[in-house]
Amino acid sequence: MILKGPLSAARQASSQRNYCIFNAINGLSYMCLGETVLILLAVRLECPDYFISALGAMIYFGYLLLPLGKVVAARVGAARSQSIFWMARNAAALTVASAPLFCFFDMRPAAMVLLLTGAFLFYGFRAAGLVMSQPLIGEITDDLSRPRVIAVSIGLFYLSCLIALLAISFILRLNSSLWVLTAIIVVGACCGFTASRYVSRIDETESLRNSACKPIFQDCLAVFRDTTLRRLIFSGFLVNLAIIMTIPVSMLALKRGYHVSDTDALLFALVQFGACAGMSFLSGKIAVSIGPRKMILLAYAGMMLIGILWLCAPAGRNNAFLCLPFLVAGTVFVGSSNAITHYFLQTTPPEKRVAGSIFISLVTGVGAGISGMALAGLLLGWCTGGQSDSPGGYQAYFAIVTLLLAPGFWLIRRLPPLPMEKRKIRKSWLEIV
Repeated sequence: MILKGPLSAARQASSQRNYCIFNAINGLSYMCLGETVLILLAVRLECPDYFISALGAMIYFGYLLLPLGKVVAARVGAARSQSIFWMARNAAALTVASAPLFCFFDMRPAAMVLLLTGAFLFYGFRAAGLVMSQPLIGEITDDLSRPRVIAVSIGLFYLSCLIALLAISFILRLNSSLWVLTAIIVVGACCGFTASRYVSRIDETESLRNSACKPIFQDCLAVFRDTTLRRLIFSGFLVNLAIIMTIPVSMLALKRGYHVSDTDALLFALVQFGACAGMSFLSGKIAVSIGPRKMILLAYAGMMLIGILWLCAPAGRNNAFLCLPFLVAGTVFVGSSNAITHYFLQTTPPEKRVAGSIFISLVTGVGAGISGMALAGLLLGWCTGGQSDSPGGYQAYFAIVTLLLAPGFWLIRRLPPLPMEKRKIRKSWLEIV
């Protein structure tokens, strides 16, 4: 509901509750539709490595549809806009589910086109729906409750992902046919339609709709001229680039380098999402303790650690060691996402959040998506040499990626500390003195 005045404490609490329920149900949906299942489906359809790398980049390529989200939000408000796009997002997932039918009739190129198009629309509608998400979170929270709400809601999302992943793993152990995998996608879409009902119940003020109605060109220029936000954009670009080049390829290395079955691969994904859930609940306390800037730095260092772990991986399959990259991946993915959101909301005034959110997401999302897809595809083709059935080629890939990402750590360090972080630095210095 769109209100004229500021939200009361009771309406904020009710909106926070609906937001958390939405995230809990959305977690069930996403696990059935997200990149893990998409990659498994693409591998089952015998798609080439470069194609699977492109699928992993679609999560950021979808940010091209961000302006569409602003147009709809200007008409119906932020919460209602997200609900509409969530329904469209899950309709796109049903398009992905139809790809195996084309393979059944020996139309593999058409199936690949449908899979890539469906994935782009799935992530694109998600991006359009989330265009007002950060400003909406800013409306239903205050400075004190914000870290807790972000942490709990995202924690519920990944906890639901964990539960769904356990169920999917059990089902695929009973029957791992392509049609069962397709049915899982259909069930996930149904859960997504249900989740959209709860996000539409979130209250907001008319200021969000009014902000969405304004031309954003001048505001985007103002965001770019802001030194702090400009450095945040650059840091977000580097973080997303690191995610694209490490996390999706980790699953590919596991599947093709070590010949892990679909059901066993889901157990490694279970480790990743378990780490996501744990880090989600802890991130609020960590953000308060060390500040979001240090969280971003630690998360980026963790992404380089993923490459080092794959470089040190044994030639033979060692499940205990192979769990480590996925454990780190889940931790750093959530840590970086929550920290960037927290930093953005703490440094951006409410009147600039809509333009800032769109501009930052376009640059860090689309820019990183294009760069990551191109780099990862070229490096995979060069390192594996078309022979992607052993871990050696993937280890060479991760060695090069780690070297390419290393300078980014020192560039992210230029991100200015928040006032809360400066006070802690000053306090620590006084204690030493």
